Amino acid sequence: MLRARLATAAVAIPLLLLLIFAAPAWLFAAVVGLITMAGVAEYAGMAFADRAGQRALTVALGALVTVAMAFGNTGPLAFGAIAWAVVLGLVWTLLARSDFEEGLADLGLTLLGALYVGFLLMHIVWLRTLEHGGEWITFILMAAMMGDSGGYFVGHAFGRHKLIPRVSPGKTVEGAIGILLASLLAGAVAWWWPYQYIRCGEPFLGWNEAIILAAVMGVIGQLGDLSESIMKRTFGAKESGWLFPGHGGVLDRIDSVLFPVVVVYYYCVLFR
Repeated sequence: MLRARLATAAVAIPLLLLLIFAAPAWLFAAVVGLITMAGVAEYAGMAFADRAGQRALTVALGALVTVAMAFGNTGPLAFGAIAWAVVLGLVWTLLARSDFEEGLADLGLTLLGALYVGFLLMHIVWLRTLEHGGEWITFILMAAMMGDSGGYFVGHAFGRHKLIPRVSPGKTVEGAIGILLASLLAGAVAWWWPYQYIRCGEPFLGWNEAIILAAVMGVIGQLGDLSESIMKRTFGAKESGWLFPGHGGVLDRIDSVLFPVVVVYYYCVLFR
């Protein structure tokens, strides 16, 4: 497992940095959009394993939101797509589902999938358009990856007390502390990172800012991870998919990034 994780990371990290800093905007949006749609498809496969029509609706509404997010840099197009997703979902339930009580419950799961992946993850495309967007994205990914590694090693070495066993039996309090400490280390690295000076001429974030944001990401990233665990437990899935050897599927890789991306984007927009 560890060897597969390291091999996947060795390939993925250089490609990620190249995509973040060198790819044109349209290519970056297209790649993130494809990853997003893979995540929506994984969700649909878990939520509606035996209902092809509802899977197709989930993917279609997820695609609507994803495309709108990719091209709607300022928001109205994206929020319009969300409105249309609700309208089209209700029309589908009215016309295609005779069991409307169960159909409405399924529509809730469908809209959750379209928004949980399509709306949240695509904020990373919006974030890249901001000043120092590439650095912010790298900071988020660094905190997530270092946090995941810290939680893995600390949890395996010292994990004794279960965190929320009903949601995720393998996660421990010690592992959660390891994630937080590793995220704080990522904040220190992001502040010190010499590349800041090479690219920006000065740090793009201050010491206090880096540590506070890293701590916030260390907490909400775990909440995102546990939120995906709730879904997998509810749908009876051990992993969301198989795309990344040793890491599971797309959702298993982005679950700790989804919440931080949204928080950091609106922090940059509203407070910087």
